[in-house]
Amino acid sequence: MMLESIRRWGHAAQVVAAAVLVIDAAMLAAGVVSAHQAVLLFVAVEIPLACAMIVTLVFAIVVARRRGARLRDAAVNMVGHSPFRPFVRAELKAYRALWLWIRGRHSEVEAGALVLDARRGTLAMPVAFAVATLLEIIVLHLLLPWTWVRVSVAVASVWSLVALLGHLAIHLTSPHFLTDTSLVLRRSGAVVAVVDRTDIESITSRHRFTETAPTVRDGRLHLPNADGTNIDLTLARPVTARLPALLPSRRITAEVTRISVYVDEPAHVPR
Repeated sequence: MMLESIRRWGHAAQVVAAAVLVIDAAMLAAGVVSAHQAVLLFVAVEIPLACAMIVTLVFAIVVARRRGARLRDAAVNMVGHSPFRPFVRAELKAYRALWLWIRGRHSEVEAGALVLDARRGTLAMPVAFAVATLLEIIVLHLLLPWTWVRVSVAVASVWSLVALLGHLAIHLTSPHFLTDTSLVLRRSGAVVAVVDRTDIESITSRHRFTETAPTVRDGRLHLPNADGTNIDLTLARPVTARLPALLPSRRITAEVTRISVYVDEPAHVPR
């Protein structure tokens, strides 16, 4: 009970700290406060909150230690309950995938497996976004009279572009793959379903355009790209499909007996 209360207090302090930082930056950008006033607000609010969060973390670790937990386990448990942890993990995962993409490597594909890429059509939106971002930086550089605002907007624009490319890289570096014993289907870097090859009754080429986002409907798992799916699989028995999402409430877990998936080269899928 005490640990739960400490966690709730820590979560509230982190959310308040983030909110104050955003509001401070927004007021500074809008000219409501001066740079000096913004720094004073930051010091007056963020530093006490940071101290409170550190004290809360230490206190929670001490309580967990007295209950028999190891120091490392207690620290990981407390830090892992941060409300920002999923977002930080997703960001780090995107940067790792971007590094793998630059090096031309895949993530966690078994040796000797047949890679089933689904890259076609995935670059259209990022390229359009990159062009729009570059135009935005140029236009704002000409329109905004304050150097610090121009630099801040440029940094934010570049960061958003890198983040988008990173999340695209997660998809490109985590393809589906087929081993001697199973078909591994993935999305957003996570395994969605593992199907034993002996459970696959049939594989047929069929274009479906009804779904353009991963979902499960009527016992069918859809893993499309922007053009839908082009391969249908019928299974002899149900398998568990888990669609990942940043927020736990948006994650989907269901039993499926049919799968529709997009691959670049459907002819390369063994029948």
